[in-house]
Amino acid sequence: MVINMLSEHLLRDKNFENLMQEARIQIPLYSKEWTNFNPSEPAVTILENISEYTILQQVNMGKISDSVKEKIFSLFGYKRKEGKNARVMLQPLNVNEPVTIPSGQRFKVGDLSYETTRKFKINGNKILGIYGKHDSQIKDFSTLTDKDIPIEISIFSDEPEKDMEIYIVMDSNDEFSEELIFYINMAEYGFRNRFGGTNMFANIRWQCYVENGFADIRCRDYTGCFLNSGEIKFKLPKDRLAIYDKLPKKGYVIRGILTKAEYDIPPRVKNISGFLFEVWQKETKSICYTFSGRESINIYCDLLEAGYIQIFCKEEDRFYYRYERSAEGHSSGRYYNVVKNGFGNYTFSFNREKYGYSPGNFDNAVKIVVYSEEIMRQFDLGRIYGYDKQKIELPVKNIVKESFSLIVSWKVSDKEKVYEFIKPDSSKEGDFKYTLLESEGIIIIEDAADYINGRIFMCGCATTSGDEGNVREGTFFEPFGFETDIKFVNPAAGFGGRKKETIEHMKQRFISEMQNHYTAVEAKDYERIVMTTPELCIHKVRAIPDKKNNKVSIAVKPYSTKQFPQLSSIYINAILKRLEERRLITTGIEIMQPVYAAVDVQGTIYVKPHFEGCKEQIEEVIRKHLDYINSDINFGERMNFDKLFNKVELLECVDFIYDLSAEARNRQYAKQSGVDIIPYKNCLLYPGKINIELNTV
Repeated sequence: MVINMLSEHLLRDKNFENLMQEARIQIPLYSKEWTNFNPSEPAVTILENISEYTILQQVNMGKISDSVKEKIFSLFGYKRKEGKNARVMLQPLNVNEPVTIPSGQRFKVGDLSYETTRKFKINGNKILGIYGKHDSQIKDFSTLTDKDIPIEISIFSDEPEKDMEIYIVMDSNDEFSEELIFYINMAEYGFRNRFGGTNMFANIRWQCYVENGFADIRCRDYTGCFLNSGEIKFKLPKDRLAIYDKLPKKGYVIRGILTKAEYDIPPRVKNISGFLFEVWQKETKSICYTFSGRESINIYCDLLEAGYIQIFCKEEDRFYYRYERSAEGHSSGRYYNVVKNGFGNYTFSFNREKYGYSPGNFDNAVKIVVYSEEIMRQFDLGRIYGYDKQKIELPVKNIVKESFSLIVSWKVSDKEKVYEFIKPDSSKEGDFKYTLLESEGIIIIEDAADYINGRIFMCGCATTSGDEGNVREGTFFEPFGFETDIKFVNPAAGFGGRKKETIEHMKQRFISEMQNHYTAVEAKDYERIVMTTPELCIHKVRAIPDKKNNKVSIAVKPYSTKQFPQLSSIYINAILKRLEERRLITTGIEIMQPVYAAVDVQGTIYVKPHFEGCKEQIEEVIRKHLDYINSDINFGERMNFDKLFNKVELLECVDFIYDLSAEARNRQYAKQSGVDIIPYKNCLLYPGKINIELNTV
């Protein structure tokens, strides 16, 4: 069934006649004896039956629902990738005085909405300078704070060593957030594979300066010790930071010390941005706040300005009851009072003595639900009928699942309604159970339990735009709800945003991953596995099987700033470890260091008169043809002299070639085969001495 489901798209537009015609064409490929294709031939009858059965399968496969397909794929461990909010780091500019950013503060970029998830304070801190310390010498890297200066700096020199240091000097405003976030924009060299959770090349010890000297601080480094662009989060200690005055600029200091320095490529930094905070791409349509029982509750939420609020309270540890806003003349009942303190800032209170009712003194006693006008117009989703798989359409699509919840109401008497708050996929025994199809904006009731004839209402709900939220760097974000001279810009592109994977995309991913063998069998399997080793920068791989000795030799060249790069012990160990998990148990493995052979070229070429730079053009063509190190030409590939000859001959400045020859300098790694050169299986050629004599007719 799975095979037919995967190949459904290949059969979709084919009928019985198409399948029979394709089958007849392929018969000679498999059988020379089968020569009778007439309908009376029994084998043709069998073929007709198989073709017709395939068509019937095709029709039935088209009737399988997406939910059934998803369950079939789950048997193989495949599930649809969940939707995710894009995440963006913002840098505040032009901060003249401290500003508090509340949780839930919205920022706008066109039609996209971004929100904070926690409260924090912007103090207007700045980076005064960035310095490096090598062999007791201080080097100024402060240009890294200016994105408009296109300079890449080797902060640990071109040959990083243990105990080298980097300093970030901050201004003398000693009001710092408990967590400081910096973004490091690195120069990219080659292609580094994704991180596997460890850093095998380097380690940095981070400290800050306090009154008693430097103290270690906790850090979450997403750059991998300056291997990739990313953020670094510092958790400051409780001790008060002190001024450090042993650098060209004095101020508060964070220091990084290299405790391990075995970089494959020396890190080069483009710029560093500081004092960032994070926002998430989502648009809250309604939100449910939960509090313990208390007399007064303060909330900041810009949705409160729309005025659509519902409050539910537990008076005993059982059901929720709805409370209404008090008005003139109300003396007894379930009421609350509200006071506006400013934009989006409200205080709610309860008074048992006046009204006779108030929330109980326990956790989760109060639920305050705030709606946008869009949701409030359609927040009543209808009645629970109790039949299997009751489907209810929601007023929005592309929902953030973590934000979503429903309110279920039912009557416990002729006069009283009670309410319950339920998240998707509840596992609580006897609870109302439903599945949320977040992309489609649909809920499917799996078990109505004891809530039949009750009603369902929208509760918390937020939507996301998926990968559209991965905005490019340098975008300005507008805060919603207040005017300010502060500018908010993202020093790095947004990332992580995606919509929930469709069944079709999951199927294509399944097919693609099934074609990538986990176990190394063929040469291309070894090459792919080595090429994708986590954290490494692999440029070229060639696997050479030795069937006689049941052995595979693998030549590997890493990306490097060196002219003739070699594999370090870190690279060899990482590759061997990865192959050991995937090789056939009886197959031996050998990792071969790359070797390099120079090719010398000499000759006499007649060029056309009045052409300038002829020699430079000819030498450039020769060097490019012989450069196996920086090009895509792999280990051991033959150097075809005829192609080199033709490339030179086709130059516009060349009249004719009188004499041209190429010779490998080191015959240990490359041999002559006529006029061609064949490098050894782990050898790469490179241009040696080029001696070209130019003449004119």
